[in-house]
Amino acid sequence: MSSIALFSNALSLGTTHHDMRISSSPALSASSSSDSGSDSARCSTPESVSSAEAADLSVNSIGACTTYVYSSETALQPSLLKALYEKHSNGRFLGLCMGKSGLSGSDSNWSKVTDNDVEYFISRELKVDFSMPVQVNAHHFSIFSVAGLRSVICSSSDSFDYYILERPTVVFSPLSYTPSFQPGTSSDTSAPKNTIGNIPTLEEWRTLWKAWDMVTLEMIPQEMLHQKPIDLRHKCLFYIGHIPTFLDMLLSKAIGGEATEPKYFWNIFERGIDPHVDDPDHCHNHSEVPEKDEDWPTISAIIFFRNGVRSRLAQLYDDLNTGKRTLTRNIARTLVMTLEHEGFHIETLLYMLLQRGGSGTLPPPGFTIPPWKLLAQQWNQTPVPCTPWVELGPAELVMGHDDSEGDDRREDLKYLAVDREYGWDNESPARTVHVGAFRAEWRPVSNAEFEVFWRISQDKGTGAVPLPKSWVEEDGELKVRTMYGPVPMEIAQHWPVLTSFDDLTAYARSKGGRLPTEPELRLFLDKYNVTYEEGANTGFRNWHCTPATAGIEENGGRGSNGGVWEWTTTLFDGHDGLVPTNLFTGYSTDFFDTKHHVALGASYATIPRLERRTVRNFYQHNYPYPWVAARVVYDI
Repeated sequence: MSSIALFSNALSLGTTHHDMRISSSPALSASSSSDSGSDSARCSTPESVSSAEAADLSVNSIGACTTYVYSSETALQPSLLKALYEKHSNGRFLGLCMGKSGLSGSDSNWSKVTDNDVEYFISRELKVDFSMPVQVNAHHFSIFSVAGLRSVICSSSDSFDYYILERPTVVFSPLSYTPSFQPGTSSDTSAPKNTIGNIPTLEEWRTLWKAWDMVTLEMIPQEMLHQKPIDLRHKCLFYIGHIPTFLDMLLSKAIGGEATEPKYFWNIFERGIDPHVDDPDHCHNHSEVPEKDEDWPTISAIIFFRNGVRSRLAQLYDDLNTGKRTLTRNIARTLVMTLEHEGFHIETLLYMLLQRGGSGTLPPPGFTIPPWKLLAQQWNQTPVPCTPWVELGPAELVMGHDDSEGDDRREDLKYLAVDREYGWDNESPARTVHVGAFRAEWRPVSNAEFEVFWRISQDKGTGAVPLPKSWVEEDGELKVRTMYGPVPMEIAQHWPVLTSFDDLTAYARSKGGRLPTEPELRLFLDKYNVTYEEGANTGFRNWHCTPATAGIEENGGRGSNGGVWEWTTTLFDGHDGLVPTNLFTGYSTDFFDTKHHVALGASYATIPRLERRTVRNFYQHNYPYPWVAARVVYDI
């Protein structure tokens, strides 16, 4: 199994977003001297590293066999970076030095290279101290993403930003480089899109499938397919069958046609379960699944079905492009809904698998294992907020957007499908609410902060707060779960704590505060939270939380919340003008049950398009497994 990793600290420094057209830079010649042209020029990098080895992984040892390339801010474009990676990586890593100023002419570490009229510098002697604090430029992360690369670790000096880059299994492009589908036009991912439309292209589907297949087929061992990492959810195998079944059913609803063979999959894989935590026998309508392992379909049968459904989807795109079928709002909404449903389920499956991280679940292949100790040194130097809290409101806030499914079949609207933003039924319509004045802490509650509260509650005995499901106790030591196995609390102490609404409400009360309402949190996030586009820890930039970074004066207070959803006190319920979906019957209304609370934000495993500001996630108040944190707010 390949190594894995993702690391961190993506601060947004408010850098101007430059045009990054891939076609703007010439390619390098394949015949020029290459660092990876022979085995003698390569360092041996193991394809698999155990979790124990990962804890001591030395980035310095990686750097010792890595060629560094220097580029100025203005010269580097995604196409050039891709070419430099192909030419100068050692098969796995490329070092990149981004200049805040030019190289000194007397710097003997660097050699000038001219290739097809492209000038750059390389060094095989550069030594970088990766324990230094990080001042990451968000624009760099966009360049890396568009080029299909990611940063394993980075460091900064007064003159340069240093990165070690790799090409992982999957990379999501920034939304500004994720085109919206329009029939008969090419999907250009090399240039910024010029529409608010969010209909997925087939290429966006293929990127998502890479992530889904990696999680389901490479991170779940054969022996775990019939296991339930969480008792309140189905076994792992169900979700591998559910995703193509949901897509197949909604395609038939939108465009007609028979079910993909085997047709009986519709009976067992249609819908999952979300039983009440305090009464598991109470559950919404769901599929009846086999009771015995031997009665379930085999994984090979499910893959055969999955391939048939994907071919059916590809044929729909071909029919739309050739004019054989006309794009309607109903078809466009089906494409949006089914892709985002799969995106949500990647995260659902991962928070289930997290419970077996290090004891069954395999780490994500194709990503370098995080150098935990070195990252912890960087995280310990994360600047603290300039003030304990920020005051917001009073304000008038627009919630949601205008996108009623009820309009999709109107004769005057049904063919006006492009250049508009689609969402889920509970996001519409737009409505204005008043938000009173309040104070909000800059960052969600951290593991270290919650540990103090948790230990005090244990000492009191009565009313003790349970151990968060994101933690585990091993030989008397508290650790935090990751996809690579548990890590010591000292590594993850600055990450947001992931636990239930009830537990975080109790914490907030102990501080003399409370959790925010949905409008209050939306107001804070709109003003101070950054997205994937701006360097946030979302979209699989890492496979773990990172410290939150909001509240720094030089950034205007803006920063990442560490890669989490956040709880609100607002019950998930209807509102004026909401039209329940007919495509996914009961998606929202089944959970208007006074048990579910709205959560806003995005986790490190949330695909970028689901960072849409109108998206409303929802979980039961006492459900402890999802990647949801909270910040404390105070009345004024």
